[in-house]
Amino acid sequence: DYIPLPTPNGNQKLRSKYDLIANIVHDGKPGEGSYRAFVQRKSEELWYEMQDLHVSETLPHLVALSEAYMQIYEQQQ
Repeated sequence: DYIPLPTPNGNQKLRSKYDLIANIVHDGKPGEGSYRAFVQRKSEELWYEMQDLHVSETLPHLVALSEAYMQIYEQQQ
């Protein structure tokens, strides 16, 4: 979906920095296969890989190397 770009009010600076918090990966052919999600737990600065009910800690560089189907970002405060 389209989300309109935010605009600053008056002299207010626009926050434009974002952190990657999740990376969703599709394995397999189109129309079949499976999905995996890499999700960051910000309170501990750790990344987890999730597939169905299996959850395991993973290394940040493995998240960066994965081919993303969808990425989710959070605006920095």
